[in-house]
Amino acid sequence: MQKNVNEELKDLLKYSKQQIENFPWEDKNAYSAWISQTYYFARHTTRLLALAGARTDFNAPEFHNRFLTHTGEEKGHDKLLVNDLKTLGSKMEQWPEMPGTCALYQTQYYYIEHKSPMAFFGYILGLEALAAYFGDHVNQRVEKAYGPKAAHFIRVHAEEDVGHTDEALTKIASLPAADQTTVLQNLKQTLCYYEQMLNECREAAKTGIKAA
Repeated sequence: MQKNVNEELKDLLKYSKQQIENFPWEDKNAYSAWISQTYYFARHTTRLLALAGARTDFNAPEFHNRFLTHTGEEKGHDKLLVNDLKTLGSKMEQWPEMPGTCALYQTQYYYIEHKSPMAFFGYILGLEALAAYFGDHVNQRVEKAYGPKAAHFIRVHAEEDVGHTDEALTKIASLPAADQTTVLQNLKQTLCYYEQMLNECREAAKTGIKAA
């Protein structure tokens, strides 16, 4: 592997920065679409972490314990999104799951079950790095447009995921080379699907995918 995961992450985030900053957060429909799609993948987080913990080898108790601890840290975060969307005057039922969202979390079940539970670190790292690097920027725009009651989820993750990102990088660095390669593959795939989700949220705002 020519680059380590940390170096690759920095390169990938240069592109993600443009995608995040160009997203129309001040468009109520676009932000509502983002909240709903984030809810649809976030509600799987604790299940995926529990699955990764269950599938971790007995010879790696530190990873097993980390997945279980992380499960507790993520508990109830999907409810923050429900409240954020309610503040905007909308409900989850008005926003169906989009293909990019489905691809984002569904592939994780495959990685954990058929590749390695360690692969899940690619997903964790990708999403937490987005929050750590760009969460404050997004939070400022969202709070300015809609007020703090519409930004619970973003605010919490902008604060918490800086430490989580550093911890994930440390864990990944201790993995065997083969696992690091799989993590990197999943990292790239995760950010790719996330970009697809953002594009679909933009289109939803334009075409009025929201139910009446």
